[in-house]
Amino acid sequence: MTRTRKWLVGIAVCLLLLVTAVSLFDWNLARTYIARQVTGATGRSFAINGNLEVHISLRPHIIANDVVMGNASWSKDPVMAQIKRADFRIDLFKLLIGRLAFPEISLSELHLVLEVNNDGTPNWIFSPQDKQSKLPSIDALTIDHGSVEFRDPTTNTDLALELHTLAANKDNPESMVEVTGTGKFKGMQARLQARGGALLTLSNSVRPYPIKATATLGTTQASIDGTLIDPLHFNKEEVNFQLEGSDLALLYPIAGVPLPPTPAYKLAGYLSHSGDIWTFKRFKGKVGNSDMSGDFSVDRGRTPQLITADVESQILDLKDLAGIIGANSGAKTSGKVLPTEPFNLDKLRAADADVRFKGAKIVTGKLPIQNMDAHLTVKDGMLKLAPLNFEVAGGQMVTEITMDGHKSHMATHADITAKGLNLDQLFPGSKLNESSAGTMGGRAKLDAGGDSISQMMGSANGEAALIMDGGTISELLLRLSNLDIANSFLLLLGGDKQIPIRCMVANFKAVAGDFTVQDLVLDTSKVNITGEGHVNFADESLHLKLVSKGTSLAALRGPIIITGSFMKPSVSPDMDEVVARGGLAVGLGVLTAGIGALLPLLEFNKKKNSRCAALMIHAKSDAGIRQSDIAPH
Repeated sequence: MTRTRKWLVGIAVCLLLLVTAVSLFDWNLARTYIARQVTGATGRSFAINGNLEVHISLRPHIIANDVVMGNASWSKDPVMAQIKRADFRIDLFKLLIGRLAFPEISLSELHLVLEVNNDGTPNWIFSPQDKQSKLPSIDALTIDHGSVEFRDPTTNTDLALELHTLAANKDNPESMVEVTGTGKFKGMQARLQARGGALLTLSNSVRPYPIKATATLGTTQASIDGTLIDPLHFNKEEVNFQLEGSDLALLYPIAGVPLPPTPAYKLAGYLSHSGDIWTFKRFKGKVGNSDMSGDFSVDRGRTPQLITADVESQILDLKDLAGIIGANSGAKTSGKVLPTEPFNLDKLRAADADVRFKGAKIVTGKLPIQNMDAHLTVKDGMLKLAPLNFEVAGGQMVTEITMDGHKSHMATHADITAKGLNLDQLFPGSKLNESSAGTMGGRAKLDAGGDSISQMMGSANGEAALIMDGGTISELLLRLSNLDIANSFLLLLGGDKQIPIRCMVANFKAVAGDFTVQDLVLDTSKVNITGEGHVNFADESLHLKLVSKGTSLAALRGPIIITGSFMKPSVSPDMDEVVARGGLAVGLGVLTAGIGALLPLLEFNKKKNSRCAALMIHAKSDAGIRQSDIAPH
């Protein structure tokens, strides 16, 4: 035997004796030493209460039974982790170069407690250095009957999860994990059922992680089916997403997205997430009775966050959007007719917004609205709705509204124009015939302050005007307005008749909620009525005088006084002024020159004849109205 062969045989014998000694060694004697090392490194109690087995190879095989790790000192639960059986292998070569690597780990009956204390400190951070510590490499992880408790008193969350892994098969070439859970999330009852890829791929920041899950939080249910990129850091998601619940506003405590109150909804689309931007693309579904489709995104990286949406609807029920600025309950308080309930604008400063909406048909319960076009922006508490345009009653509404939420009482500016509204469509129950059916238009520019409709109208400054060409009015009302007692009595006996209106004009100037009449004229074939006075929206009081000129010899020629409140108006003749007025010229000639600018609102160029235009031209010499003031634009 050569000298070299003797050395090789000697080394082999030594290794054999070493392996034999190690294999015969009672590793239970090392449990105390191991426990001291782990406790010293983590600051937590640690024990292997069952048998410890070690099988030496290039990848040593270790089996530890009944492993227990203590919890943080502040926890009421003394145990953080308990494992009935831990079966794993260690890569010896990587260990020799200072890297801890596990080719495989198998855990049976794992129970893990993860919790956060009232200061926000988690129990899975053993020391400040652990936040930057690199996790060991694990090639394969199997869990049989695992359970996890998660508690966070700072968010009122308490969840119990059950999880186990599924081995790869012909349908699923890779192992998967199933998770079910119940409990409370942010104070809401929660349920979870999910199936995802292998647990170990969760830490892969590049490889897509497949997931299919359904979660219920209170009355809100969400389901996803797709892939997550870098799921441990939520950097990017690409999943089919379905969301349904009783109220979109309930998403605010869940996801921090301020949405208005709505009826029950169900939406489905494509959810993607990149960086701080979450996008719900190509969604379709229903909110209440309304269909919705479009794109929705939230940029959580901004302060405040930015909501961007582009939404379309074929049929929109206006009741479903009542919560956007706070629906009125309908209750009347303090004897007021106008709603006093404050607008619900608590979330106005929670996010900026840029929302566009197009609606083909809007259901209002009274008048059908078509082709709505709206653009809503919110920036630093300033809300702007421009435009808010739609078609109604054959005409068009053009609106711009600005609401400033910075002040103690919200400041509002409104610019509203109504063009060419057909009376037979605007009042479908009035039974107007072709000769009496006309058009209506109007304009209002108002600045107001307040947190309810009542407060806003009670502080409004600006102007409002209305012009109507056509329509009808009760002959009885005309007779009474003219104090035509005899003919009014005959109408009561023989039946009332509808008298065509040739033209009506009303023009008001508002100062601090007091709307003063600038022009008020009602022109019919039998009676002309003019008015003066004011309407106070601050105290909801009426102070109007109507003067009528008719042809009946029985007319007393006295004005009508309208006083009282919106809720209880009072109408009576002014007997002090009942005098003969035969020479009084009453009609459109009393109008101010500026009222001619209202004529284009009728869009009477659509009709062959316009009563208002003809009468205005006839009266322009008396009122000083230029032809250019009244010509259609």
